[in-house]
Amino acid sequence: MALNLIYLYQTNLFIMKKLIAAFVFILAFTMNANAQATASELAKNDVVALSGAVQLSEQNKASFLDIFKQKHEAFAKETSEMKKKIIAKSVDAKLRGILSADQMAKLDKNPELLKKLTQN
Repeated sequence: MALNLIYLYQTNLFIMKKLIAAFVFILAFTMNANAQATASELAKNDVVALSGAVQLSEQNKASFLDIFKQKHEAFAKETSEMKKKIIAKSVDAKLRGILSADQMAKLDKNPELLKKLTQN
């Protein structure tokens, strides 16, 4: 009888550990998926803000959507201020590489928007 109780206790403990581990994995995957959705939403907001300042082709919108999504994902992962500055400079360089001189001049006249687009 005592051995049966010990066996049941150990079995239940084993099952509880497995359930907790499964819950933690599910929670981790859910949070990761949510972070990606948030990066996509933030990227769309950046494209809309940029489109409000300068006229963009559909091809440029798609390019910037990808750039801004990568930016938000990178900022979410990085904690170092130095790496965040490098990411911001990279995004700024990509903006300047895709936009025309006239478009970039309009964007340079709006430093708040430029900061929003290049930084987190």
